[in-house]
Amino acid sequence: MSAKAFEELLTPELNLGVKDFHHKGEWAIHEALTVLLSRTGPASVMMETFNISEDALRPMFFEVEAGHITDLRLVLDMNVKRHKLEMLLFAAGITPDIRLASCHAKILLIRNERYRIGIVGSENANQPIRYEAGFIFTDPGLFALFEETFNRVFNDDSIPFEWNSQ
Repeated sequence: MSAKAFEELLTPELNLGVKDFHHKGEWAIHEALTVLLSRTGPASVMMETFNISEDALRPMFFEVEAGHITDLRLVLDMNVKRHKLEMLLFAAGITPDIRLASCHAKILLIRNERYRIGIVGSENANQPIRYEAGFIFTDPGLFALFEETFNRVFNDDSIPFEWNSQ
């Protein structure tokens, strides 16, 4: 996998409008996130995913530690709690803003004062080995739509993940 393959989708000023993609494991969503943050500067990140792996969480940890992610909110599928508790606990060490829902969506939203960038597609937050398709966008209307739906799920149709080790 290669961040370079993802970079080829981008324009110098990130004025993408709506741009489709289709690839077979050429890049992962966490690689896209790192590339985008290097272009946008510090930003708030919202992600919905059905599945998540350490490969995706580790770069998020480093981006939070470096101050590149200023706010990280995650909506993860309920199966993470049952089948990947260790990933959920790792994620809870990165951000307290984790919600669980019946979630099959794969959405990444990046927002700061200058940029609103989203990726919606078939790719989970793990290492892709299959064909993946979707679109990356800077279109304000699409961003507002997906941000609104993310916030609705996060605030109204999910449960907070809280770990009490006592």
